[in-house]
Amino acid sequence: MKKMDVIFRQVFFKNLKSKTWLWIVLGPLVLAAVFGGVFWLMNQTNQTSKIGVVTSSPALTSTLKASSDDDQRYISYSSTAAAKRAMADEDLDGVLTISTQPTTHASLIERTDGNGINQTQLQSVLAQAHTKEVAAQLKLSTTQLQSLFATPQLATSSVSVDKGKLVSRSAKTQKSGAMVGFILGMLIYTFVISYASMMAQEIGTEKGSRIEESILTAITPQAQFFGKLLGILALMAVQMAIYGVVTLAGGLLLQRLPKSPLSSLMTNIDLSGISLNMLLFSLAFFFVGTLTYTVLAALTGSLVANQEQIGQATTPIVMLGMLGYFGALIVAGGTSPILNIASYIPFLSTMMMPVRLGAGQVTAIAGWSALGINLVFLILFTWLTVKFYQTNVLSYSDGGMLKAFKRSWQLQRAARKPKPVKS
Repeated sequence: MKKMDVIFRQVFFKNLKSKTWLWIVLGPLVLAAVFGGVFWLMNQTNQTSKIGVVTSSPALTSTLKASSDDDQRYISYSSTAAAKRAMADEDLDGVLTISTQPTTHASLIERTDGNGINQTQLQSVLAQAHTKEVAAQLKLSTTQLQSLFATPQLATSSVSVDKGKLVSRSAKTQKSGAMVGFILGMLIYTFVISYASMMAQEIGTEKGSRIEESILTAITPQAQFFGKLLGILALMAVQMAIYGVVTLAGGLLLQRLPKSPLSSLMTNIDLSGISLNMLLFSLAFFFVGTLTYTVLAALTGSLVANQEQIGQATTPIVMLGMLGYFGALIVAGGTSPILNIASYIPFLSTMMMPVRLGAGQVTAIAGWSALGINLVFLILFTWLTVKFYQTNVLSYSDGGMLKAFKRSWQLQRAARKPKPVKS
């Protein structure tokens, strides 16, 4: 136990002081700060687009002015020349000229260095104005016009099946749950790539530099394996604690801003859909998922013969992580039989199942069943990896990782065969 503690401390403190781990921690925070700053700056610098309107129809002018909002404002001008002079003085971002003879026709001149004009909104406003103009010519009352263009209202609701019963779920709740699951999948993928690569690098470097023989004279391969694994897990725990503190501090800071950039985003999020069960499930899957990938990294790292092969050791990890990540992206928009099955497969379900549970595609029983499958797989996979690790860590093969794995398999089979009894 003491020897395993020595390995744990060596791995933990060595990486804690390294620039690589510092970038692993600070990189996502820097990116989040940059994107948040850009989002906030866009909200602060967003200005109203001003459009000069030239038309001989008072009804069109009145309709356009009534349609003005914080994004686009319509200003009436008596002539096109006057509107163009205002645009030349940079008082306008565009000039809209509307002719009603023989039919309604509009033309827009947009300033290239001005605020952007939402042409979709502009066309919608023109369509409404044209409708009112035609209604006035046909002498239709306001009530008749509203009845003519009234659209039947469609009420929608979402339900999920739980123990044979239909449970109502609002669209906001479904979207919020899916978002939490997707963020979790992205975190798992980020941690997997970072720490699994670190684990493979740790083992591959020691093995490639031929110092394993000296290390294993004083410690067993099992103690070295679990010491390194605990050291990597401790680094992950420290990073998660840092992110928790930063998130809490950032949330308190944003609430104190006079115009929080998250205010519009929070109105579309239903926090009631994020239950305690969902959080516990997400944390459990995060732990099991990252641990499974780290064990895989230990297995692939033990197969390398030199430091040049460390990149090959991380390739299976990256490929599996990408499959799970893209699976989570796809399943967030809908499911299919193949995706349903994939969400129960270890290495993939760690990212896909939280999204399905958050979106209401599966029940809590199905989610915990998938977690149980992953937990059983993790135990068996760890036991098998330790067996292979004992053989691989002192075995060198210049034929590549595949040949090294075949040789390790042959050695394992030979070790399990009963030895003949001497007479």
